[in-house]
Amino acid sequence: MAKQFAWRDNPTIIARLIDGRTIQTWRAQEVVLKPNEACAFIVDGRIGDIVSEDIVRNIGGGIGRYIGELLGATATDRRMLFAMTGPFDLSIPFVTTLSDGQSAQGIAQLRVQFRKDDIPKLLNVFANHEPTLDRMKLAAILSKEVSHRLVNPLLQTVSSVEELRGYKLQETFEIRSEMELRPYLSTLGLTLLKAMLITNPTDMERVNSLRANLKYATETDEANTEAEIRKIELSEAATLRRIEFEVNIAKAKEAGEVAIELERELKDLRAEEARWEAELKRDTAQAELEMKKSSHKTEQAMALFEQVQQKKQERMAQQIDFQNQRMDSQNDLQRQMMEMAAQNGALTPEVMQEFLKQQTAQKVADTMPQAQQVAQDSSVTPVAPVCQSCQYTIQQDWKSCPFCGTSLS
Repeated sequence: MAKQFAWRDNPTIIARLIDGRTIQTWRAQEVVLKPNEACAFIVDGRIGDIVSEDIVRNIGGGIGRYIGELLGATATDRRMLFAMTGPFDLSIPFVTTLSDGQSAQGIAQLRVQFRKDDIPKLLNVFANHEPTLDRMKLAAILSKEVSHRLVNPLLQTVSSVEELRGYKLQETFEIRSEMELRPYLSTLGLTLLKAMLITNPTDMERVNSLRANLKYATETDEANTEAEIRKIELSEAATLRRIEFEVNIAKAKEAGEVAIELERELKDLRAEEARWEAELKRDTAQAELEMKKSSHKTEQAMALFEQVQQKKQERMAQQIDFQNQRMDSQNDLQRQMMEMAAQNGALTPEVMQEFLKQQTAQKVADTMPQAQQVAQDSSVTPVAPVCQSCQYTIQQDWKSCPFCGTSLS
């Protein structure tokens, strides 16, 4: 059974030239080529087949090849050139100066690929270099060409950092890479797929960044200082508010004690006032009761007085009617007597004079009892006393007038 041969033991290896005579083992060697790997055979100085995606058997070692070499039945010089046919990136550092004097450094990123048919051109590289080629070695080979023919002439036309970071510079770099590097890469069997310029921050950018960082740090310190000041102010305000609160509590306690004392006094005053009000209500009720009694008595007296006066007026009216009737009767009688005396011829001056005297005496006798009756009624009817201030009727036993409050004693 053949032994597997590994031409690539490091991911950075992109090509390798192997001499078949260096593979000396008792077992024959074979290699399995992946889709992104290819192998070109160089036999006795001539380029032979280029294979990919295949199993190459009996590339070295084994009893049969050893015997063949001894008998001269095999080739004198047999080499195998392995290479990666998939795209890979090369990072080429550079240092240059811009048109304004600023120093610019960075990486020229190239994406290249070995075509299957261009693999034999790698012999130009291995003619002057070691038989193993990795990405760093290839980048070192291309660095001078990239720096002097592409990067330096291009960046020396850049006058500002904004232009250095612009899209137009990347587009120009890719076009110039295609124009300047294609012939040289073609001699190495490489095909350029894409190019990109990656520049590090310039001195001015670092200064601006430093200024921005310094400004940011200053603003941060100012913000922290303001925050600390604000914190102190809040703490001070909280302390003052707590002190004020404690003072207010103390004042409130003192005010509460004073209020309690005043409330006690107020309760005593209210109790005294309630007592006074009760006494006043009692006195007022008694006075009202006395006034009601007095008013009732006065109303009864007035009613009785009115009844007496009414009866008196009725009696006087009856007396006056009686007297008028009697006088009319007397007048009629006297007139008849006078007519009879005149008819009989007895009407003399003496008779007339006597008639007048009797008539006058009769009138005096009629009016005398009426006058005496009036005088008697006037003397009998009691006169109710009145208040000197308000002229309201009062009673004899009252100490003060209930209408105006004037003392009657």
